[in-house]
Amino acid sequence: MLKNLSLSVLLCLPAVAQADNLRIVVDVPPVHSLVAQVMGDVGAPELLTKPGSSPHGHALRPSEAQRLQAADMIVWLGPDMSPWLNEALKEMAPNAASLPLLVAEGTTLLAKRGAHHHDHSEDAHKNEHMDEQEHTKHDDHEGHDGDEGKERPDTHAWLNPDNAVVWLGAIAEDLAAHDPANAGAYRANAAKAAKAINAQAQDIATRLTPLSGREFLTAHDAYQYFETRFGLTSHAAITDSEDQDAGPAHLREVLANSPSLSCFVTERSTSKATIALVSETLDIPHVQIDPIGAEIPIGEGHYSALMGSLADGFEACLTPR
Repeated sequence: MLKNLSLSVLLCLPAVAQADNLRIVVDVPPVHSLVAQVMGDVGAPELLTKPGSSPHGHALRPSEAQRLQAADMIVWLGPDMSPWLNEALKEMAPNAASLPLLVAEGTTLLAKRGAHHHDHSEDAHKNEHMDEQEHTKHDDHEGHDGDEGKERPDTHAWLNPDNAVVWLGAIAEDLAAHDPANAGAYRANAAKAAKAINAQAQDIATRLTPLSGREFLTAHDAYQYFETRFGLTSHAAITDSEDQDAGPAHLREVLANSPSLSCFVTERSTSKATIALVSETLDIPHVQIDPIGAEIPIGEGHYSALMGSLADGFEACLTPR
């Protein structure tokens, strides 16, 4: 009798998602870290692709396609960063909830720069980094279909910790909507993570502010958000894309028009020939910095470790020798 009564009571309860079977899939390690911090002990998100995979273009493996098809929610940067994933979502996960963070309310976006982007005049520099490039996006979670011709943003927005704090709140609210039983835990975890990120950002600012007047060259223009947040000055990038080397003509132009620079910021994909040519021509050291943390273990601690590695790299680059 008691067994039958319990079953009847359970059948009357509303159907709500439970964290142990709510499958959250995330596109890149830094965002995976933010979602993991919000979920805490309640559950664990899944990273869609292997660490180190390019978020700009990717061919899904069968196991990744299965992961996407089984997802209840996709937390990703959005179609401006990963147009390939936008198409895959339509085909493989049309019923999954989607949270594209680049259009989350409160996100600060900067316009994409050209490779040779730096203007040495103070007013132009100020306008470049503040007035003309800063935009606040709203919380419509729709894609960008039909937006051809519109100015594309710089999509490396996770490198501004202020955006990470905004996204923690957005992630917590979306998870709460799908798993109301754990809404309090998600919101408390997001608040705790935001406090830690803000504290780390203050520490990074303390370390880097004295070095803000020293310019550097980058292999790929990936650090604009970090530069703007912490007052750093990139002279130029030798290429617009992490997936290609600079053309000889452009590289010669950059090297011919570079003033005294502190160092050359390289990435894992920067060719040894380019590193040698730039370092020897300009007589500056090179420092490797990874904007996505491909070699940092995924999980809750990834975002803090990534920001710490950027701070270490730029401090090593800019400290006078």
